[in-house]
Amino acid sequence: MPGWKSSRLRVSMPACWANYVDCALPPHHSYAFLSASPPPRCPAYISPMPNPRPVIVGTGIAGLWTAWRMASEGIPAVLVTKESLADSASSWAQGGIAVALGPGDSPGQHAADTLAASDGLADPEAVRILTNEGPDRIYELLALGAVFDRGPDGRLGLALEAAHTRPRIIHSGGDRTGAALISCLAQVIRQHDEIELLEHTEVVSLTVRRGKVTGVTLLRSGTSGFTLPASAVILATGGVGQLYAVTTNPKVATADGWALAHQVGAQLRDLEFLQFHPTALKLPGVNPAPLISEAVRGAGAVLVDRSGRRFALDFDARGELAPRDIVARATAAADAAGGAWLDARNIENFPVRFPGITAMLARHGLEPSRDLLPVAPALHYAMGGIQTDLEGRTTRPGLWAVGEVARTGVHGANRLASNSLLEGLVFADRTGRSLAGTLRSKISAVAPSSSETVRDSGADPRYESVRKEMQTLMTANVGVQRSEASLLLAERELERLTAATPREAWRTHNQLLVASLITRAARGRRESRGGHRRTDYPPDSLKREAV
Repeated sequence: MPGWKSSRLRVSMPACWANYVDCALPPHHSYAFLSASPPPRCPAYISPMPNPRPVIVGTGIAGLWTAWRMASEGIPAVLVTKESLADSASSWAQGGIAVALGPGDSPGQHAADTLAASDGLADPEAVRILTNEGPDRIYELLALGAVFDRGPDGRLGLALEAAHTRPRIIHSGGDRTGAALISCLAQVIRQHDEIELLEHTEVVSLTVRRGKVTGVTLLRSGTSGFTLPASAVILATGGVGQLYAVTTNPKVATADGWALAHQVGAQLRDLEFLQFHPTALKLPGVNPAPLISEAVRGAGAVLVDRSGRRFALDFDARGELAPRDIVARATAAADAAGGAWLDARNIENFPVRFPGITAMLARHGLEPSRDLLPVAPALHYAMGGIQTDLEGRTTRPGLWAVGEVARTGVHGANRLASNSLLEGLVFADRTGRSLAGTLRSKISAVAPSSSETVRDSGADPRYESVRKEMQTLMTANVGVQRSEASLLLAERELERLTAATPREAWRTHNQLLVASLITRAARGRRESRGGHRRTDYPPDSLKREAV
């Protein structure tokens, strides 16, 4: 852009780089950054470029890392988010990042734990890539200024979480890891002249020409929509939590990416595998539900029922540190029988170790050193999604997917705690590098699509009651446990809600579409595995016990 000047600097960095010390990268690494802040951007301005650029949709850790990786490879990109740069599930992540960096640990052991948690459905090659390439991504984060918590000896602090056999979870700011990482990456993104940011901009649809995705139709708040050609579209839109009445996901997690991909014929896979976090703070009518991190149980907190008994041991010998799907079912059963509570009163220095959770609890009149904390499961994460290869390509040419919206095969039927941020980094990096190489090797021949005028009809707010009914329906019938009867009921009711909703309410229609896809996938899998538990198809272990 006129007046902008790019230079390669070794130490002149954004504010979040101030703590670039004691990292594991060699000192000769350098990165391109602006030597001056860019001029203010007009909200409706799109920088003119001789060729269409890749468009990245979503600004969680996967979207930000993809944009940064491509820009560092010399490929300019447009980054689109329907709210602000900081609004994503990644910024809410408390637990940290799982990575094999400690003594006695290895990528192979991390892979073994990931495969064990997946209940037999993870792709071993995807898991190998995740655990082997993870350490390098952490070193790059350190070079970009990310600050992780350290012990008295100056080494990275490593915590234990459920279903890990070694302490390998690194944190930033105690339980504020996601917010700290997103804040740092956001500063880098905002100051990079190869990345154009469009905030408060929704993607209405993907444009397709001759079987290939060629652009996006965008709608900015208060303006008419427009079609933006793209050399590639990378979906990084996050999860589906807002399809449920109780979720730990932010308001922006409305399943946009799954709907967009399905509408252009990209294959979706394993949608039935949804993870319910076992320890969301139980507050009637509050959505999103505040999360009490897995790390709190890793630090010694236990789950108790109304009589004070540790009920998680009834479900698994590992108790509170069993895989999430097991602990979630245990918590749901205790909650239905009279209540479930997390007892963290024995954890020393709780406010220091978990400052964000402490502040959240205080807002609700709870003190972890004094009170039992009421908890219940809440929709937390989607293991399935848009099917991709190991470099982010979907089954639709021109379309890529990274992060939670994608199904890489790394999680199988159940995600291992704190593998989500790592997946976002590792597979976004692979996607960014691969796509940069592809775009460098050939000039994109994307032709502008016929420009269509898109206006927001304003219909969606009038159908809030439909969305509320959908959320209640999904929580009750496609939740922690399902059956043929509950799924059939959900399917029929979703059809009724869809028929009663006009096409002008396209956001509501998209959510109903994805809710129906999840329900049909759950009906189609007639077994219990990982995050998908059918009461009419109990797992083999329960069948043997019943004989």
